[in-house]
Amino acid sequence: MIDMHCHLDLYDNPIALLPKVQKLCKYVLAVTTSPRAWLKTKQVFAGIDCIEVAVGLHPEIYSSKANEIDMLLSNIRNCRCIGEVGIDGSEQHKSSLLAQRGLFRDIVQTAEACGGRIISIHSRNAVKDVLDIVEANIVTSVPILHWFSGTTEEITRANSLGCWFSISPAMLSGKKGYNLVSKMPLSRILPETDAPFTKKRGVPYMPWEAYDIIDKLKEIHSLNTAQIEEQFLSNLGKLTIAR
Repeated sequence: MIDMHCHLDLYDNPIALLPKVQKLCKYVLAVTTSPRAWLKTKQVFAGIDCIEVAVGLHPEIYSSKANEIDMLLSNIRNCRCIGEVGIDGSEQHKSSLLAQRGLFRDIVQTAEACGGRIISIHSRNAVKDVLDIVEANIVTSVPILHWFSGTTEEITRANSLGCWFSISPAMLSGKKGYNLVSKMPLSRILPETDAPFTKKRGVPYMPWEAYDIIDKLKEIHSLNTAQIEEQFLSNLGKLTIAR
């Protein structure tokens, strides 16, 4: 099992999940919402081979975490993966939109200066801003659009820029998400949960449940379960930025 975007540190008792994560998961990207959270999380999960902890600063909490920006940028060189980062253009975050754009640009440029990083990107109501920065700055990094919710035109642009996508069972539960996923190249899709924020029957998804997306992908691509799972492993293997 692969979970390419999970807030593992935000479960009620993440330590209790570790035995099952280690048993069932090949790879979990534990994204973080702030650099201080990253420092704590990487200590908690140190030595767990299937878990990689990404340094991040969630755009929804930019205003309250602006004092951690230097910590974020200075630690990009110490991480293969960055996330969760990006831009949120929702009405309640409009006041920080200009600053969010500047920070995301700085993150991407720093990642490029370090030889490229895998970047798990939040783009709610800000896809154009995100793609403008990706197009202008990314050469070696791998941009992965987490829970993409843009337009058909924006997904066409994202595809042309070589963006990757991480998709969750929750994303595929609605018609819009299903239609967007049908336009994503399977060769650049990886599963995610975005848990514990996403739930199944009122209970947070677990990292080993990210593969709940497979049935819908089988419909879209007329493939069987084994073929989809093989494609996921192949896709994970393409993320060749040295670990």
